[in-house]
Amino acid sequence: MSPVPRCINRLSSTILLRDTDEKVINEFVRANCAEYYVLPPNFEFRGVTILLNTPMLLGFKIRKKKILIPFVKPCYGPMLFEVSAEDGDFEFLRSVLKKEQA
Repeated sequence: MSPVPRCINRLSSTILLRDTDEKVINEFVRANCAEYYVLPPNFEFRGVTILLNTPMLLGFKIRKKKILIPFVKPCYGPMLFEVSAEDGDFEFLRSVLKKEQA
């Protein structure tokens, strides 16, 4: 049986925030990332469908080569994950996502 394409666990990530809400996650991304983008619901990243109720912020930690990705687990609610960036991830996400307007 193959993994479900919407399972965030396929990305080998670290949970940064859990048991919180979308506003807190967006504020955390703005405060901790110099570069961030609006991530629409059901966006596909590395074969994983990112579950969100509304558009949220995805952030880059360029020096650490990390991407902060919001995700809504159906049984747990909004969470923020930190994923190690692979070659081409930053460029791909920049090219397909809209930068948040201040």
